[in-house]
Amino acid sequence: MIDFKSEVLKIKDQMLQDIKDLCAIPSMQDDSTVALFAPYGAANRKALDAMLEIGRRDGFEVQDVDGHAGHIDIGSGEETLGILGHLDVVPVNEAGWDTNPFEVVIKDGKLYGRGVADDKGPLIASYYAAKIVNSLNIPTKMKTRVIFGCNEELGSSCVKYYFTKMPYPTMGFTPDAGFPVVYGEKAGCSFEITGNVEKNGLIYLCAGSRPNIVPETCEAIIEGNHKQYVDSFQKFLSSNNLTGTIEEEGNHTKLVLKGKSAHASTPEEGINAVVYLCKYLATVVDNKVVDFVLEYLDDYHGKKLGIDFNGAMGPLTMNLGVISYCKENLKITLDLRCPHDMDFDKMIEKFQTACSNYQLNENHDIGKALYIDPKSKLVSTLHQAYVDVSGDTNSKPQAIGGGTYAKSMPNCVAFGAEFEGEDNFIHGNNENIKIDSLLKATEIYCHAIYNLIKAD
Repeated sequence: MIDFKSEVLKIKDQMLQDIKDLCAIPSMQDDSTVALFAPYGAANRKALDAMLEIGRRDGFEVQDVDGHAGHIDIGSGEETLGILGHLDVVPVNEAGWDTNPFEVVIKDGKLYGRGVADDKGPLIASYYAAKIVNSLNIPTKMKTRVIFGCNEELGSSCVKYYFTKMPYPTMGFTPDAGFPVVYGEKAGCSFEITGNVEKNGLIYLCAGSRPNIVPETCEAIIEGNHKQYVDSFQKFLSSNNLTGTIEEEGNHTKLVLKGKSAHASTPEEGINAVVYLCKYLATVVDNKVVDFVLEYLDDYHGKKLGIDFNGAMGPLTMNLGVISYCKENLKITLDLRCPHDMDFDKMIEKFQTACSNYQLNENHDIGKALYIDPKSKLVSTLHQAYVDVSGDTNSKPQAIGGGTYAKSMPNCVAFGAEFEGEDNFIHGNNENIKIDSLLKATEIYCHAIYNLIKAD
């Protein structure tokens, strides 16, 4: 039996340094710096170049696919095992981090920084695992192609473009979820609700930058001097264990409420600032935006809309991710994660009825779910690698609400790198990953890659 654990320890320092270097690049979408071969902005282009350079440094063949994505080829074989990771990250909050999010620090045995867990750290871990397996010089039936894109957080157009230029690997996995292996991903669906609504005391309401994040902060401006609202607002915050501010805004009042951000696939882990601020606003204004939110959007599973469903993949989840109400114009964007076996037509009808009741309009985009047979060779091999290293025989292959690159190609699933019982604060403040867990994940990936690509 190959001692992959000791092999991982040999490359630990260099692997951590590569993660630090990648995470120092604030690779968020920047439309102001979009250019030829930099379709997602200069920072994402820089991250792509950095990853390509790691492959060149180590003596592997690399390919840049017009700035959308790239790959590093490791080893040889007639077929290809694809490992898909992403280099882009979500924005950071202006406050809430204990450290500089783009300067990785090690504290209490953890790496802290934006991207250490989602997804630069796991991408580097799987890359090093492929390097380790390649160094064994064993006969292989597949080469390993490490593929990395720059637009996963905003729709994965990067790998969609990539696969118009490059062939699909035979099989693959993406280290962008959790252990054990993920055989199913719910359909990602979005609803955009728009309309004109009389203000009736509410001048402005705004929160969220991306629908796939539970909004942590919500702002509102209401008519009237702030002094008449101070006591009731502070009492509301206290009774709900929340924080916020109230201040004069011209002749009106500005309210800011703080909740807690979370990923849209697990909205119950957050505190939606929009919903809670609307709960307060309902006591001081008579506005239909507030009424609509509280009547239909005040839960994470769509029960008030009548769309709640618990299928083979688990329950439907719904996140009110973005709201903009200004000059009586409203726009709400919702992010839903839906089991593959639910009635999508019925869900659309429920939304249309709710919007019609308030003279609002809706547009929707219904995504596709991913389902790979849990007994397939890919899923069973990956799961066995997890069991061999972790010793965990209780946890079984799972389905999740998050959407990953696995949906971008046939015969692909998500696999790690977050372990059960650990919270890496993905998409939140103080994103982190335990160094020991990162090393264990790398060892798991070694076992998985070895067993998938070795010659029979």
